Formats: sequence, C-alpha cells, structure tokens
Amino acid sequence: MSSKYDQLLEKFKEIQLLGTLSNVLYWDMNTYMPPSGLEFRTKQFQYLSQRIHKLWTSTEMVNLISISEKNNELDELQRRNVVLLRRQYDNRTVIPGRLVGSIAAQSNKTLEIWKKAKAENDFQMVLPDLENLFSLNIEAAELLAKSKNINDPYEALIDQRDKGFSVTKLKQLFDEVKSFLVPFVKKCKESSMQIDRSFLSRNIPRAVQVDLVQDLASYFEYDYSKDKGVGRIDEVEHPLTIGCGPSDVRVTVKYHENNVLSAFLAGAHECGHAIDGLQANPEWIGQPIYRLDSPSLGESQSRFFENLIASSIEFWEYYYPRFQKLTQGIFDDISVNSFYFGINAVNPGLIRIQADEVTYILHIIIRFEIEKDLFDGKIEIKDLPEVWNEKYKEYLGVDVPTDTLGVMQDLHWFSQYWGYFHGYAIGDIMSSQITMALTRDIPEWHTNLQNGFFSPIREWLRDNIHSKGGLYDSLELIERVTGKPLTTEYFIDYIKQKFSRIYQL
Repeated sequence: MSSKYDQLLEKFKEIQLLGTLSNVLYWDMNTYMPPSGLEFRTKQFQYLSQRIHKLWTSTEMVNLISISEKNNELDELQRRNVVLLRRQYDNRTVIPGRLVGSIAAQSNKTLEIWKKAKAENDFQMVLPDLENLFSLNIEAAELLAKSKNINDPYEALIDQRDKGFSVTKLKQLFDEVKSFLVPFVKKCKESSMQIDRSFLSRNIPRAVQVDLVQDLASYFEYDYSKDKGVGRIDEVEHPLTIGCGPSDVRVTVKYHENNVLSAFLAGAHECGHAIDGLQANPEWIGQPIYRLDSPSLGESQSRFFENLIASSIEFWEYYYPRFQKLTQGIFDDISVNSFYFGINAVNPGLIRIQADEVTYILHIIIRFEIEKDLFDGKIEIKDLPEVWNEKYKEYLGVDVPTDTLGVMQDLHWFSQYWGYFHGYAIGDIMSSQITMALTRDIPEWHTNLQNGFFSPIREWLRDNIHSKGGLYDSLELIERVTGKPLTTEYFIDYIKQKFSRIYQL
C-alpha cells in the first residue's frame, strides 16, 4: 500500500516537471521569444498540455489514487496529498485531451494577437480568436459543472480555481464592499483636502526605473543576483510572476517613463507573489501540498506587499530618501508626506493595475459581473467594449476613450484566466484580515517597517501563510491564522481609517 502511494507521488512529480517546462516556455514567450516563433511555440504548448492531461487522467493515476485513499497507514500530510490529487483528477478527467490541447493552443495564440491589437487599439483584430477561446472555455466549464452537479458553469470554474468559493459568496462579499466604497469614494472626492498628484507624471528614464524596481526587490529580500539568485526581473506588456521551479521564480513588470509608480508598485505586487512561492516548505517539494493553487490566497500576498507595505506611510518614511537618490533628485522638492498623499490619492481612473486602494475593488467587481453575464449568455464577446465602457461610467464615473485603455488592458481574458479576477478583490479582503493577525502577533511591525526592518514581516508570512502550502484550502487557512472566517470587516475598517486620515473626513 505504501509503495502505491510512493508511485503516486512519482507520477505527480513527472506532471509537475512538465508543468515547469511549460512555465519556462511561457516566460520566454512573454519576454525574449522572436515573433516568428509563435506558430511552433503554440504546438509546444499544445503538446505539453495534452501530455500533462494524459498523465493526470490515466488509468494508472486513478488506480493509484483509489488505492491510496484506502490506505489507513497514511499520516495527515499524506492523506491531504491524496485529497488534492483526487480533486485534480476529478476536475481534469471530465475535460477531454482534445479540448485541453485546443485551449492551450488557442490561449497562447490569442495572447500574442492581443499584444498587437492592444498596441494598435484594434479590438476587432483579436475578436475572432477571443470568441474561439471563450467558446472553448465555455465547453470546458459546462463539462465541469455537469461533473460537479452544479447548474452554473461559471460557478464550476470558480470552484475549480478557488475551492470553497461560489458565485453567491463572492456576490455577498462584493455587495458589502460596494455598498461602503461607492459613497466613501464620493466623500473623498468631495473633501476639501485636494491632493496634488501632478508630480507623479514627471519623466523618469527607463534605466532609472529598472534600478528602482531592483532596489525594491532587494528591500523585500527577493534575490535576483547573477551568481546565486532565485529569480529575474524582466519587462513584459502586462506584469506577472512565473514559477519555473522551487528556486526559480521570475518577476516581470512594465515601465512607463511618465508614471514611475506603475512599475514600482507592480514590482512590489509581483515580489509578493515571488516571495510567497519561494517561501514554501522545502520538505514538501514534489508533493501536492507544496503549493496551494488559489487566486485569492495568492493575490492576498501580492496585494499585501503592494498596499499594506509599499503604499504605507511607514514604508515611505524609511524608503523615500533612497527613492529620491535613485531618481536623481527629480523629487527633491516633494516632501515625504506630499509624496505619500499623492500616491494614495483617491483617483477613479481607467487602469486596474494603476488604481488606488479605494477604487481598486470596483475595477474587479466590474470584471466579475461581466464574466458572470458572459457565462450566463446575457452578453456576447463582441459586446465587451460597449458593456465595459458603460460599467466604468456607472461605477467609476470615467469615460473610456479607447479599447486599449478599456477592455484590452488586461491579459487575463485573452489568455487562460477566466474565473480568476475575483481573486484580486478577495486578496484585498484577505490581506486586511491577515494584517490583523500580524498586528496581534507582532505589534511593533509598523515600527520595524519605519526603520527599514522587513525580515520579521517576511518571516511571519513564511511561518503562517507561505509554508502552509496546500495543507488547507484558502478559507480554512484564513480562519486558522486569524481566528475568524473571512469577513469584509477588516478591509472596510482599514480603508476607512487610512483614507479618513488622508482626506480629513
């Protein structure tokens, strides 16, 4: 019986190895692959995805899982491994290999066309491939829903990505947040405290921004050095983090010379993902419990680094002199308080990854509602620009001038991330609740941050979040760490306290 469990883990290790190969190809495609390599790269992705799917859904795999499920000699960690493997098998076996390969090929093709369409502000250029990609994802979601006895394909997709969440639960959390945020945004905008943000558009050369992001990564103890580094920092159209192995987690950002904070805060965000990946329990390498595949929990870490750390007054009281030096005196006439107010100003805008903390979740709610309507058949892919623009006007009060700044701004729908966006908003809610537990355990963490001492925070995250891997589903882990089920209470309190001080409400 034990040998069967060992054989099961060996099968999983092979699958995991193939997955990391696919990730390396994905990183290369987004960074240095020549344009003419797309056609063959698509075939590589199709082969790898079908090979992985074949291993997951093989008779040998299900037999090993079934035997291991009956093994009473397994300990808690081993049983959890079997649970996670069964979950993956059940989710994957309902999707035929043909469809898996088609989704992989179409998603990578669509992503490359999206890059050109976005650059040329031409949604029609990518529309046919996006329609094909969505059709394939609908087919997969319907098969998932049938296997789970769920009526809603979108809910089945969310359940597959983020166990424990449902459309109803997400809507409840989002409605609570939205009912607070919409009037609070109005209060901030109507406040007599008018914040100057104009200095944030000062031209900062790309080379200077590269140094800034690297310095920030060093502050966060993300090692990108050439000799013994565990990562890289490269430029892509849309920031993302790609794990290529246990000691190989790569960060990417996008530099805008008239918006220094875009790359800087994206760097903080992606470093959060990277450190989360690098601080997994090394004793669990090669086991399903090594990592938990949860958009919400993963984004709670990236949003923690971006907001609770890199947008806090304590961080800037320490870091601002370094920032001024690295930007070669361009901000010497701006005080640290003015800079802090500027980067945190409530400024409803077009771009999600440049949104302030208060309006950010509204960007996500828009995407969540559009996704739901698409899967419900209430709207079609060709309607996306019109629906997008209407919701941005309604929720954020902004007019969308181009599809490049609108529906084509994110890579997710043009790749493989349907049913993923909710994780960013839930990540904000989770990160605030996690911060409550951090404050309980390390009351002086704000002071540590003020003095440039980040290690205790990183170590606490390692011990309480990162090293837990897939031992618990995300909702259970949050309750274990914080002592309470997930609630919007801490997020609302955090936003209210921070921005009431900024806007003197």
